[in-house]
Amino acid sequence: MKGPIVSIDVSKGKSDYQAFKDLNVKYTGSRSIKHNKEGFDEIVNLVREMEKKLETEVCVVYEATGVYHRVLKKVLEDNNIKQFIINPLLSAKTRKNDSLRSPKTDKLDPKSIAKTYYSHSLHNSHKQETIYHELRELSRYYEDILVHIRKDKVAFRAQLDIVFPGYDTLYDDLYGPVALAIIEKYPHPEILQKKKINTVSKVIQNKTCHRQAVSDTMADKAIEYSKTIYSGCDKDDIEVLILQRFIKKLNEDMAEAERTIGEMIKLAQELPDFNIIKSIPGIGDNLAARIIAELGDMTRFKKKNELVAFAGLDPRISESGQNDGDHMHITKKGNKRLRCLLYLAVTCSIRLKRDDNSIKDFYIKKKQQSNPMCSKAAKTACASKLVRIIYSMCKTGELYQYNK
Repeated sequence: MKGPIVSIDVSKGKSDYQAFKDLNVKYTGSRSIKHNKEGFDEIVNLVREMEKKLETEVCVVYEATGVYHRVLKKVLEDNNIKQFIINPLLSAKTRKNDSLRSPKTDKLDPKSIAKTYYSHSLHNSHKQETIYHELRELSRYYEDILVHIRKDKVAFRAQLDIVFPGYDTLYDDLYGPVALAIIEKYPHPEILQKKKINTVSKVIQNKTCHRQAVSDTMADKAIEYSKTIYSGCDKDDIEVLILQRFIKKLNEDMAEAERTIGEMIKLAQELPDFNIIKSIPGIGDNLAARIIAELGDMTRFKKKNELVAFAGLDPRISESGQNDGDHMHITKKGNKRLRCLLYLAVTCSIRLKRDDNSIKDFYIKKKQQSNPMCSKAAKTACASKLVRIIYSMCKTGELYQYNK
């Protein structure tokens, strides 16, 4: 890469920048700005000044720094300024190669970012289509909800073991509408055991679509259970109140998770890649929408290996002497969310009882080869194969076809 740039080291609340005419040719010294209107106007005005004096387009180059660079990205987009976002690992590698001590300071960082720009061929950062942006944000929100649900379930189980010991073995799904509806309405065994079957049955029918006979059976099961156990607290104790609050919170969070994934699926269905990815065995609406949210616009990947590296599934290379460097672990330097989703998709695919499943065939092959892989390593190899399949299918626009 060549030409004038403004190199920016973005951090929380402030940034350091330096302008260059070309490699090792400074236009300004290192300066610092705050992340406010005045600070961003300083960057925009510097770019306009350089373009006027140098009579050429000036680019802004900076590292991806999580949420901190998002405001700068928006400012540059609003002012139609060309920008390049650099992977922090790439600039760190440039800095280490540049010096044996590889010093890192806020004032030196813009210089190392500039050297990264001039020594590599980079892709221009374009504004993603709104639908991909919305999917990505909804996916992050959905994951955050799932984290809260997992934590609440642990705390809920602890309270449940005090108030309703053994209740988790009563029904197949402890967090289903039946199990939660009963203890939400009757939060202590002493309250539940005094109720009639038809009374409890109506509570179940209000929350589900079960027929009365089925609801009566479930209600009778709960009442009989409540008569045989001994609770660890009285019905007026604080544990009962906390249990009710956890149930309410779980219901709200699970409803929000369902609503969010529903919005994601509805958005993803507008994209041609949705039906293509969903046609792969083991991938349903939920996984397809979440995978697309992490993949983004597939057209930015020119080769399969670029997508494999983006997922962090490319093998680490470490060749030295007689060591050929083969059979190494994956780098794990890509999108960890995408990698987890692909691993989950592989797990679901392997569990399917279908004959037209190339992922399952590949898994069995890796497990039965002369030097068999452990289950985790085989699934990781399958995830790498799956992401290559997804790339090829999306490029050609073809649905999944089984090839043994």
